Amino acid sequence: MGVGLNARYLIGIWTGRPDGTPVVGQFGFASAVPLLNQVNNLLLARPAMSRGGLPSDPRPATVSQGTICWPGGQDLPAGDSNCRRRLASWLLDASQPPTLLLPGQESVRGIRFPVWRNEHGERVAADCPGARESQVEVWPLPLDPWLPASERRRARLGPASESCPPLQTQDTAPLVLSGIRDGAVIKRLPGEARVMLPLQTSGGEGRRWWFINGEPLEAAGARTTLMLDKPGEWQLVVMDEAGQTAAASFTLQ
Repeated sequence: MGVGLNARYLIGIWTGRPDGTPVVGQFGFASAVPLLNQVNNLLLARPAMSRGGLPSDPRPATVSQGTICWPGGQDLPAGDSNCRRRLASWLLDASQPPTLLLPGQESVRGIRFPVWRNEHGERVAADCPGARESQVEVWPLPLDPWLPASERRRARLGPASESCPPLQTQDTAPLVLSGIRDGAVIKRLPGEARVMLPLQTSGGEGRRWWFINGEPLEAAGARTTLMLDKPGEWQLVVMDEAGQTAAASFTLQ
C-alpha cells in the first residue's frame, strides 16, 4: 500500500488481495509507489488543474521558521558546546520551548547540569582553587545507549578530579524501568496460562535487585523476564546500588 498527498488530492494505492492477505513479492515500495507516482503525474497534468491552479495554504502569521539546537531545543550562539546538532524548525509566536522530558526519565535536574572545572578540564568542587562554572546540556537518558561514545552523558560531563573531586558526583544517571508502565492492564493470550514480560532498566549504577509484590527475584542484572500465571494486582520494584528505585503497578487478567 502507498499513500501520497499533493496540493489538491490525497492518493491511496492498494495492491493486495481483496481479503487483505499478502501477495508474495509485492509490497508498497515495489508495487504501490510507482503507481502512486503515475497517478499523481496524471492528475497534475489534467487541464482542469492547469486552469484552476493549485490551492494555496498560506502560513499563519504566528508561524515562523527558526533554528534550534539539540538536545536543549533552543537556539544557541555559534560555537556553543551545548549545541550538539543545529536544525531548522517551525516556531509558534517565535517561542522556543526547551525539550520536553517524559515523566520519570530524568531527575529533577533535567538535562542541564552545572559543572565546575579546573584548568585541566576535570570536574571539581565549586570551592576548589581556579574552579570555573559552566552549564552542560546532555541528551535525554533513553537515548544514551544509541549515542556515539563522545555524546554519552559520562563523556559530556567529563572525568572528576582526584585531588579536588566534586562533592556530589553526577555520573549516576536516573534509574528508568521499561517493558511495563505504571497502571497497565495485561491480558493473557487465548489458551495461554502464563504471560512473559521482558523487562530492562537504563541508567542507574551497579547491580539491580528486583522485587515482585515485595518478594525478591533471582535476577541481578539490568534485564530480566517476568513470568506470571495468577491474575490480580502486581507491583514490580527494581533498585540499584546507588539506592535509586523504579516501580510499576499493573493488573494481570
